[in-house]
Amino acid sequence: MSDSDMLKAAEAEVKRLEAEIAKSPLGQKLALARQVVALYRNETTVTFAGVVQGMQGLARLVETVANTTKTARIEAAAVQHLKATGRRATSGELLPVVVDAGIEITGKEPAKALSAYLSGSSALNNIREKGGYGLTEWGDNAGPVSLTKTGAEAPVP
Repeated sequence: MSDSDMLKAAEAEVKRLEAEIAKSPLGQKLALARQVVALYRNETTVTFAGVVQGMQGLARLVETVANTTKTARIEAAAVQHLKATGRRATSGELLPVVVDAGIEITGKEPAKALSAYLSGSSALNNIREKGGYGLTEWGDNAGPVSLTKTGAEAPVP
């Protein structure tokens, strides 16, 4: 076998292995990690196993993956509930909401475990005196429902 034949065979094997790896969960994780690196390096395209994606597609992909983490799902359930009710809620009040969303919270005291997840959120803040967790866009108010017609904050019940 000549050198050029060996090179062709090796290149064909590389392509076959890359295609096989790209189909596997580990290969998909590798492709995603490469795409995230490219996103943070502000590269416009990423090529892996013959696939080229623009930054918009990559941003959607990163957002989708981010929303699959347990912490992100917990935060999304809490934010949705707070927006729907328009008022702050304690971790004890949010626990059934999160559990109803299909997210398991384990630990000796699940409400405290939930609080640990929520405390790191940039979308939420916790002001006990105003009723617990609320959206950061509410500032230090008890929530939009608690505001009177004049815009002044009504007392928390």
